[in-house]
Amino acid sequence: MEQLKKNFVYLYRQKFKFVIVLLSTAVFIFVLFPFGDLSDLVSGQISKATNNQVYVQFENLRMSLIPDTGVALDEVSVDLQGLPSLKAQELVLTPSLSSLLTQKPAGTVTAKGFLKGSVEVSLKSGSKSDNGVERQKISLIAKRLSLNEIRELAQLPVILKGNLDITSSALVDLNFKEQPDMDLVLKVDRFEFPAATVQSMMGPLMLPELKLTAVELKGRLSAGKFVIEEGLIGKESDEIRGTVKGNIGLQFRRDEASGTFQTLPGAYSFDVDLRVKKSFQDRVTMLSLLDSYKTPTPEGARFKMRLTGQSFQAPPDMNPLR
Repeated sequence: MEQLKKNFVYLYRQKFKFVIVLLSTAVFIFVLFPFGDLSDLVSGQISKATNNQVYVQFENLRMSLIPDTGVALDEVSVDLQGLPSLKAQELVLTPSLSSLLTQKPAGTVTAKGFLKGSVEVSLKSGSKSDNGVERQKISLIAKRLSLNEIRELAQLPVILKGNLDITSSALVDLNFKEQPDMDLVLKVDRFEFPAATVQSMMGPLMLPELKLTAVELKGRLSAGKFVIEEGLIGKESDEIRGTVKGNIGLQFRRDEASGTFQTLPGAYSFDVDLRVKKSFQDRVTMLSLLDSYKTPTPEGARFKMRLTGQSFQAPPDMNPLR
């Protein structure tokens, strides 16, 4: 019995060494574990969970505990049914540890090399609505996204060039029982639109080449309506410069059966004030259709008009803006 007591005393005195050994073993297992070999397993599980609607591939998976707990994926490709592949050089997922305990989604997702730019999205609990509905606060910062990459993703029939920056903060009911509230700032640097022919309700439409140093838009979404508080088009050196303000109905709905989301645009009203240089007027003969909204200026002309409509399925009503 005396020997047994001595053994327990010895083991107790060595407790810190045992803790160090256990921690060291855990760290070595974590560091040496071949996370990169999990690509096929993760891809298969995501595909199975989404009924083969989403397929994810990546080259390497890295995990970290310090300073933040997170997962990083290299050379990520996400295939969604019916859409082009979404690719990123690096995707970093940093969940909030408190969210795991409260079972409420929260954390940050960062994508580098996405659309040739970078995107950071953070999610956390937000304030409740006036009706007591719980909402999530979603913040988005996107830098230098390629408009040409966005065009290919949206499968647009025209070529667009330039870089897009987005800053947005929104309060969203993830079940969309209530419409979200959102502040949005968009900035486009070095916008280019080469001359193109597009199909319209009036037949083939020739669109002229357009280059703008910058385009900026600041707006707010609330109660199912998006209000453009400030819209700046071009600068002094551009052939076209001006402003646009107005609003458009914008409803978001969720189909409970399929789980998909719908964006439903509604009635709109835009006030457009453009200053056009003579060089652009001489190149674009279709501007003669807007002569009733034109005022001559020393550098060319000024066009002021209000565009209104109940939907984009029909041409807008146009009226002079005083």
